[in-house]
Amino acid sequence: MDNASTDDTALVLQNAHLPNLAMRCLREPRQGVSLARNRGLAAAGGEVILFTDDDVAPAGDWLERLATPLWQGDCDAAVGRIELAAELSRPWMQARHKRWLAAPDLSVDQMTELIGANMGFHRRVLARVPAFDPELGAGALGSGEETLFSFQLSEAGYRLRFIPDAVVVHHPDPNRLLRARWLEAARKQGRSLAYILHHWEHAELKWPFIRFCYMALKLGVRRKIDPTPPLDAKGIPDWEMSYLVQLEICRHFLQERKRPRNYTKHGLLRLGVPPGADPPAHAS
Repeated sequence: MDNASTDDTALVLQNAHLPNLAMRCLREPRQGVSLARNRGLAAAGGEVILFTDDDVAPAGDWLERLATPLWQGDCDAAVGRIELAAELSRPWMQARHKRWLAAPDLSVDQMTELIGANMGFHRRVLARVPAFDPELGAGALGSGEETLFSFQLSEAGYRLRFIPDAVVVHHPDPNRLLRARWLEAARKQGRSLAYILHHWEHAELKWPFIRFCYMALKLGVRRKIDPTPPLDAKGIPDWEMSYLVQLEICRHFLQERKRPRNYTKHGLLRLGVPPGADPPAHAS
């Protein structure tokens, strides 16, 4: 998928040749990972649809491991194991750091959410949940598109399963370890959660402005007591990410609650919006 690239992506894809596997290059001129995935869904003809990212290395048996339980009807949607490349692992990383690098420590008995680097589902789920929300994900609010899609699949009664033997190794850009990038990820996470709270959960966040001021004060005091590294340093304290997510939830919820809701409560379809429509612009 070529999602409005401005480099030589199209040429690389056109010249790529995979043995024993036919490849078709699609272009989605509108920026946004959800729009690109929806474009792919519209063009896909198979019964089992798998997704991965351009910065992962799948194991040799990844395709078989992830597709087989979907093909055999053992589940309706699946997520595989995502391991962080060894050279990018750091001793200071906690569960949140790994999760935000798309390498969470999943277990077979926990609630499963799909992750775009290693996920798939059977075409039958599209009968009830036909698309990813174009207001979420990279190129829009920043994240959360797989989370909402997973919530909707579960609400529709579909079975989600973790497939630990379907493995990919994630090789993200090393710059993602910089504190500035973690702060950016925290803001995206907060915005996306605020969107889901208002539009899908129909939640009422009490006193969001007061909560924002309180959290901003707590964050400022904590930074004075426990000074943080510079923006270009690698790493970030877990507490700083947590505070910033909560701050951004409050700030963005103040914006979202002014809008009509895009879903009925726990709805499976966006109200009055075609699946491939352009998302509205959001203030940062």
